[in-house]
Formats: sequence, structure tokens, C-alpha cells
Amino acid sequence: MKALKNRTLGHRPALARGFTLVELMITLVLSLMITYAIAQVLISSNRSSVTTDGMSQSQETGRFVMSYLANQVRQSGLDSITNDSRITQTFINCSNPAFAGLISVLGDGGAAPGEVACTNNGAPEDPNFQDDQTTIYTAGTHGDRLAVAWIPPLPAGGADLIRDCTGVGGYSEDDIILNVFWVAPDGNGMNSLMCQGHTFDGTVITDSNPVQAIANGVESMHLLYGEGVAALPNSGERNVGKYVSAAAAGAGGVTDWDRVYSIKVSILTRSITDVTNSSALRRYVLLDAEPYLMTDAISRQVFTTSFVISNYQL
Repeated sequence: MKALKNRTLGHRPALARGFTLVELMITLVLSLMITYAIAQVLISSNRSSVTTDGMSQSQETGRFVMSYLANQVRQSGLDSITNDSRITQTFINCSNPAFAGLISVLGDGGAAPGEVACTNNGAPEDPNFQDDQTTIYTAGTHGDRLAVAWIPPLPAGGADLIRDCTGVGGYSEDDIILNVFWVAPDGNGMNSLMCQGHTFDGTVITDSNPVQAIANGVESMHLLYGEGVAALPNSGERNVGKYVSAAAAGAGGVTDWDRVYSIKVSILTRSITDVTNSSALRRYVLLDAEPYLMTDAISRQVFTTSFVISNYQL
């Protein structure tokens, strides 16, 4: 009996051991640390991706708009090839009394977008005004307005191929086409570069095509004009001495529009998506305009380029 008892005790299985509370707590802490590190990497990667995408959107808009305006401005002012008497000034400005009809007939500075068909400084005129994220999408023109006139040569395929800035036809050979550009809300919660094409007889508008949005995500546009110190010489050499606004000469603007040989364009573009950065106060300066104060999470960029006006009658 004693031998049997000893054999039984000798074959008793060992007691199973589990994790202690300290070990479980250490494991839990390590797991949380690893999970947190992975989450931070994913969040940082996603934020970087969204920010990069936002910057790409604003850059693409800026490049497109500058290329588009370059094409429109560089072809402006072309004299008629078949009619020596058919000429036009390049920029049709609101400060010139000869073009007063472009304001009184189509509207004034407080009119709806597209109703002012001449070059002017954008409202509001208050020099202390600073556009910000709460006012940038209000109705009206944000920045300056540009009116560019040109007489297109007859295309090889005929007059049916003559188009204004919106791509709309209906013009004839030797027509003066007046393309007007400005920035205004597009009805989709952001601003766009707008354009409207007109038929111009040298004094007033004789026909107009519908307003078209050229590029979304353009917050504002400001312009300065390169004015020469003397008339254009027979050599055709440009002699720009200063860049001034479109204001009247007495207000520090252009003195003689016939001596404006170049234009400096500055635009503020934004990303299409709303959240691309951490929200912080940012200032954007466009030429002679007051700084644009923005406190939001939208990616914006400023693009500034100068274009030479080539088409003059010597």
C-alpha cells in the first residue's frame, strides 16, 4: 500500500502557471506604444499626401492660368492685315473718357460680374481693405479687371475659326474682339477666372457672348502695367520705365496707355479640396494690393509673371 501511494504521488502532474499582472501590464503598454507609433506614421503620411495633393492642385491652376493669359495678352493689339485703318489699343481702360460707354452702358463698379468691359482696379477701392477667408467669396470682382482688345488675322480655315477667350465664334475678319478677364465667385463655393468676349467698334460694345469660367480655384488677380518713358521707336525696342496700376494718371496710375508695352500679372490660387494644411494665419501679397489674410486650412500659392506686348503699328 505504501509503495502504491509513493508511485501515485510521483506521477502527479505539475501545476500550470499563467502571466502575472505585471507582465500583462507591460505587454499592454508595449502594444499601445507600437499601435500609437503606427497610427502616427499613417496620420503623418496621409497629411503629407493631402498637403502635396493640395499644392499640386494650386500649382496646376497657376500654371494653366498663366499660360492661358500669356497667349491672350501676347496676341493682343494686332493691327488688321488687310485694312490699314483698322487698329486698336491693346488695353481698353476705364479711366479713358473715350471708353466711358463701356461702364455706363454695361454697368458700373458695383454691377454684376461681366458688366464692366474695361480695364480697372478691382473694388473695394479702400486701401485699408484686406480680403480674408470670410470676404474672398463675396459677390463682386476680387482683384483687378483686364480688358484686352485684338484684331485677329484671318485663319487659313476661314473666319469661322476666329474665337474669343471663351472659345466662342461668330466674329468676322477685321472685327475688334474685346476679351475681358476678372475673378469672381463661380457659384460652387470658390472663385474662378472669368472671361467674356465682346465685339468692339473702338468705342462701344456692339455684341457680347456669354460669360464663361476659365479656371476654378483662382482667388484673385492683380495687374501692373509697364509704361515706357517715350513713344515706341521705329526699332521696336521696348523702353519700360515703371510699372503702375490702371488708376488714372493723377492717382499714380498709367499716364499714357499708348506707351504700355508690358503687363505684370499676379494671381492667388487655391487647392480644390478644403483641408490640406493645419489652420494658421497666412499672408499673401499680390503686387501693389494689400495683403490677403487667411486663417484656414486651404493650400494657396501666388504666381507672378510679366508679358511683353508685341503687336504695335510703327
